[in-house]
Amino acid sequence: MNNAEISRLGSEALGTLFFVFLGASVVMNSGLTLPAAFGWAFALAVVVWVFGAAGAHFNPWVTVALALRNVINWVTAAGYIIAQLLGGLVGALLAWWLFSSALGDEAAAGAVTHTDATGAELIGALAAEALLTLLLVLVVLHLIDGGRWIYGLGYGLAYGLGVLAISQLTGASMNFARTFGAELSATIADAGADWGNIWVYLVGPAIGVLLAWLLYPVLGGERAAARPVATAGKRES
Repeated sequence: MNNAEISRLGSEALGTLFFVFLGASVVMNSGLTLPAAFGWAFALAVVVWVFGAAGAHFNPWVTVALALRNVINWVTAAGYIIAQLLGGLVGALLAWWLFSSALGDEAAAGAVTHTDATGAELIGALAAEALLTLLLVLVVLHLIDGGRWIYGLGYGLAYGLGVLAISQLTGASMNFARTFGAELSATIADAGADWGNIWVYLVGPAIGVLLAWLLYPVLGGERAAARPVATAGKRES
């Protein structure tokens, strides 16, 4: 593994860490949907601007989407996803450690994305995660080649909109690194974890990614690049 690969993996891990930490911290402190949406949006924009060396995915579903579009290869994608999951876990643990003692376990558990839906309601939860992941991925595919500032702003706004739209249904994940990290940290802390419907956050977004893969060419999208956002016009070799 060369220095460039280490830099890219480190950027994905650190970016995901700070995204989860900052967003979860806002949720813990506010407990309200609107501030939470702005918190996640700003957190995502900031980490794109700061940790964009790897292409600024910070989301396993974005990485999978770019691999499906042949922007990055699957070996690289696997490394990114592992880095994102580790970063998400550390970010969630850090937020929990800092705020659970001050706010209490119940408030800290508010950053965990899980749904209590059962039966037919699960269809709505799946559809919500699929549709908002579809929108998020399409925004990424359209903007990732447009420069770090534009991409960060658009990516962040799309994620914040998703939180506003479906947070009452599923907690608005659209990012398995965020959900996995929060659930596992809650399990470690023995407070607020619920793995029963974790599959919703795998199946729903996976459907959204597949739909984005099918729709992107129809919508006239050009292939995005996997290099750092500032030089995203160069395809990975």
